[in-house]
Amino acid sequence: KRGTMSHPPKKLKKSLITVFLSGILAVLGYFVALNGVFDLYQHIADNFLQKKAEDNLHVIYTGASIKYIESIFGPPVKEEHSEDGRVHEYIYSFKKFYLQVVYDNNNTVILYSVTSKDENFHPEVPYLRKTLGHKFKDFGSDIDYLQSSYSSKFYQYEEGHYLGNPGNYRNFYLAYNPAGVDYFELDPLPDLSNDDKSPPNKNDLEKFRNNNAPNTFGVGDIHGGPEGLELSFGLGIDYYDARDIPDKD
Repeated sequence: KRGTMSHPPKKLKKSLITVFLSGILAVLGYFVALNGVFDLYQHIADNFLQKKAEDNLHVIYTGASIKYIESIFGPPVKEEHSEDGRVHEYIYSFKKFYLQVVYDNNNTVILYSVTSKDENFHPEVPYLRKTLGHKFKDFGSDIDYLQSSYSSKFYQYEEGHYLGNPGNYRNFYLAYNPAGVDYFELDPLPDLSNDDKSPPNKNDLEKFRNNNAPNTFGVGDIHGGPEGLELSFGLGIDYYDARDIPDKD
């Protein structure tokens, strides 16, 4: 006679399968939970860094060492150097704004600018006593520098205000930067380009400043000016550079 092979009861088989599947589910649940904790931590860390970056806008000033800026904001996401090596640019990207810092060969900051990415972000503009989100007209009508232009992809506008002694002999700049947020729907000047040699029509400029808001402000160097080194890289982040820099949500 052949020996008969005993088989484990069906209930035992089902129990083993159940235990096995439960183990897999438990392991998966552990990693899902761990991933959730990591995401929460990352979210808290990102919010902390963003808040820290916003708060530290109040401690930047032209005349500071670029090393001081690095100690606060860390390494930039992008840097540029002029062909003659006289002036250099750092670009930082945070969740709600871009930060541009320009410095010279003495490692001295000669310009910084902030470009808002968020319609709910309203940083204070130094010395001009208003925040981004206000219209150009709210910053006063004494304009000492103006430039605007169209391209095939965008429109940009910038103006400068010189306050003399009350501004410690700095120029303060306001701009509509195409890489930034629209606080209001853009209503541009009709001319293809404008500058000090080809100024816009007075009524057109008044209408523009009444209807539009800057999304960028800049602070120049003591005794500096738009004809000097401080605007060597333009005002604010370059439109095409901003398209390449990934957003960090």
